Amino acid sequence: MSPDTSSDVKFEIGHVLFIDIVGYSKLLINEQTDRIEQLRQIVRATEQFQIAQDAGNLQRLPTGDGGALVFRNHAEAPLLCAIEISKALKKHPELQVRMGIHSGPVNEVADLNDQANIAGAGVNIAQRVMDFGDAGHILLSKRVADDLAPYPQWNRHLHSLGECEAKHGERVGLVNFFSDDVGNPRPPGKCQPASSAPTASGRITTSRAALIAGIALIVLGIAAVLLWRNQSDRGVSSASAAPAKSIAVLPFDNLSEDKTNAFFADGVQDEILTNLAKIADLKVISRSSVIQYRTGVARNMREIGKQLGVARLLEGSVQRAGPKIRVNAQLIDAQTNVHLWAQTYDRDLADVFAIQSEIAREIAEQLQAKLAPEEKARLATKPTNNSDAYLIYLQANEQFRVAASKQDALNADKLYDQAMDLDPQFALAHARASMLNSLMYFIGRQPERKTRAHVLADNALRISPNLGEAHLAQGLCFYRADGNYPEALKELVIATSALPNNPEILDASGFIYRRQGRWREALNAFRRAQELDPRRGHFDGLPDTLRMLREWGPASDVCKAALQIEPQSYDGWLTLAYIQFGQSRNPSIAAEMLDRMPEMFRKKPGALLARWDFAMLARDFDTASQNAPDQPVEEFPVIEPRAFYQACIAFAQGNIELARRLLEGIRPLYETGVREHPDDPQYHSVLAKLYVLLGRKEEAIREAQRAVELCPETKDAVSGPIFAGDLAFVYAQSGELVRAVTLLSRLLTTPAGARGVTQGHLQLSWEWDPIRKDPRFQKLLDPPEPKTVYN
Repeated sequence: MSPDTSSDVKFEIGHVLFIDIVGYSKLLINEQTDRIEQLRQIVRATEQFQIAQDAGNLQRLPTGDGGALVFRNHAEAPLLCAIEISKALKKHPELQVRMGIHSGPVNEVADLNDQANIAGAGVNIAQRVMDFGDAGHILLSKRVADDLAPYPQWNRHLHSLGECEAKHGERVGLVNFFSDDVGNPRPPGKCQPASSAPTASGRITTSRAALIAGIALIVLGIAAVLLWRNQSDRGVSSASAAPAKSIAVLPFDNLSEDKTNAFFADGVQDEILTNLAKIADLKVISRSSVIQYRTGVARNMREIGKQLGVARLLEGSVQRAGPKIRVNAQLIDAQTNVHLWAQTYDRDLADVFAIQSEIAREIAEQLQAKLAPEEKARLATKPTNNSDAYLIYLQANEQFRVAASKQDALNADKLYDQAMDLDPQFALAHARASMLNSLMYFIGRQPERKTRAHVLADNALRISPNLGEAHLAQGLCFYRADGNYPEALKELVIATSALPNNPEILDASGFIYRRQGRWREALNAFRRAQELDPRRGHFDGLPDTLRMLREWGPASDVCKAALQIEPQSYDGWLTLAYIQFGQSRNPSIAAEMLDRMPEMFRKKPGALLARWDFAMLARDFDTASQNAPDQPVEEFPVIEPRAFYQACIAFAQGNIELARRLLEGIRPLYETGVREHPDDPQYHSVLAKLYVLLGRKEEAIREAQRAVELCPETKDAVSGPIFAGDLAFVYAQSGELVRAVTLLSRLLTTPAGARGVTQGHLQLSWEWDPIRKDPRFQKLLDPPEPKTVYN
């Protein structure tokens, strides 16, 4: 295949289950037909097959004596399907089947009859894995097993077989999956288990154990000597097993007489870090995790290496005097504090890019990292030839990072504009400005920000089609501005190839996976992002996702650990407060958590709304009234007018007349919002709540159902349940008891959005008072809280 045609092949990850009838060729023709039909019916009857088929997330590949199923919904689907098949086969002893599972790249192809088919390494390796099996085996590739191992429900059933040799000497890492009622516990005949694998019985005699222990001590002694003598050749650092090719770039000293040049020193450090992060063979820690180690603070290199999980540290200094710069850089072993390499660069300011590239290449060489040709090309690419544009761009980045208000974001946007005016071909500035504007639209829903974000991303791609940040910007536009999750993920895949160490991409992927209801993939993405950014809070990622899944214990642990790193995080305190309520069902405990929040955050609208929430759950209406948010009109409907919250208090106290008088005063604002934003479900949903409290039942149900139609859970698994919960509220307040209870019953097992339904909320909130005495509603409160169902 020629280079220009190979680029047209579109690969994506497929989760493959390969199935084969053992001894098929020895059967008579009619027996073969019967067995294939039996197997086909069993497979098609499985729940996983039907779910994936109905959602268009399944592709089938017949193979004569079995077939391959390629799932595109989630990584566990092949195993869940295999378990169902294994259980069903117990009723058909005449049907001897083996199965193999692998996740890997697949692509659609046309066969000789021009029919759609599927191929790729994902399918090929799944078949190789299966080929090692005997009847009854469910074999997994090591990659799949590694993805499943962190989850207790799978871990205890994974039994390593080590590496087995396939044709042409290729070795395949295999894991046997079996439990008491599925799979085959016997090691497959074609691959004897590795010596470290457990025996079939799981028991070892005392004398044998003693022998093994003695041998182990001898082996450990020899290994210790070899490790001491050959550590540099092992590719593993002595710093608590950190990968040898791992590095953190610490903040550079600003030695310039003008201390306002600190942004320039930060920019040099950041660009060196960014260049290193483009090298796939390295593990590079993100800027937000190293920024706390600023100069002026005593640095314990061994402790920093341990905290960041790296073997090497780069530190340095920058001095700028007019058009001249001096950059010093030193590479340090994190365990021994030994300087491994050092260099000083005296250049013109215009040569700063060459310095940054040279340092990155030198560090890569010191770490013995392999550079692909395209990576070398990226390191050699200058983002701009205009030094003034670059300096303003660095100031814009700094402003963007520390933005604490809308005005800060606007100031950053103006600086990006100035940089682009000086150099219209500055693709990186276009990309970063696009990311800023898509975020501003995501928060404020201002149409002009959406348009600007798209224009800037398109410009960046037009100027530099291979720029990773340009594809990241485009992906964020599709995600934040359009809600086009498949297209967003395609752009993020491209961005990853250029920026393999970028946690922004992993975070964005995690948020999109959540929206698609791919919760386990979201958790994996957030965990991988945390490996590259271990000293950043990630409150909106992993902790908040665990909260949505009602995994209260893990959510609390992760959130507390993140707050220890970032105690000044506003989002962190809010997230932990809601986790504490979900875990304890006690609004006082959650309110006490807010009392520990730094003083500067306590009057922010989100904090006031949280206090209002917990006071209403405690029926402490005086405290609720004191904390009702009072937002500017332009923030509607994210946080509603103060009159709405006061009306809810009056309603909960039984003062219907006051409540409706307050609501009538703000009704025009709500109705105008729907007229001006007819396709935005938020406006329909808040109007529905207002209408139902005014006693306008039919209009309330219409608006609430319209919100659900605009944002169904199948389209958005994060926001969809919020609007479904608002519909349940409308049903409850309008006397539709059966519809309310039916919907709430399902929402209790559905991953929850920001205002998700929990047993604690149902038990305490005034919102459910109209149906509180209904026996069907009471049954929803029976402990324990039902398990949240998610993929």
